[in-house]
Amino acid sequence: MSILDRINPCFRIDANEPAANENELQMLKRFSAIDIPADYLSVVGEMTEVEIFVDGGNYFRIWSPSGCIEMNEEYMVQDYIPNSLAIGDDEGGSALIIMTGNKGYGLYKVGFGDLDVDDAEYISASLSELLIDGFGAQVI
Repeated sequence: MSILDRINPCFRIDANEPAANENELQMLKRFSAIDIPADYLSVVGEMTEVEIFVDGGNYFRIWSPSGCIEMNEEYMVQDYIPNSLAIGDDEGGSALIIMTGNKGYGLYKVGFGDLDVDDAEYISASLSELLIDGFGAQVI
């Protein structure tokens, strides 16, 4: 059973695009300075640009591999936060970034206008923990 098949009831998938192809995955692996988390690869192996509604009225989006490359380059994420990878956004001006921050390695939220590891807010240990267990949903 996939991660998206086990999505926490506090979330609802409202929109998505088709799954990433192998070429896109390989391009992202070459681009990224960190190992791409398996849970991210699992999600984009099913669908991309996944728009997820959070109980309480917020949304977040998980980008496609090409979207990751585009947004990381556009906002120069790795210049500001080395050894990281932005994999989505909260549709409100913040990036969702896999990085090592003040609570260790995991998924963090930080504003696109202030990409600073010290300002990053911890969400969860992994994308799976967020999507399946709902841990960190209140941060989104």
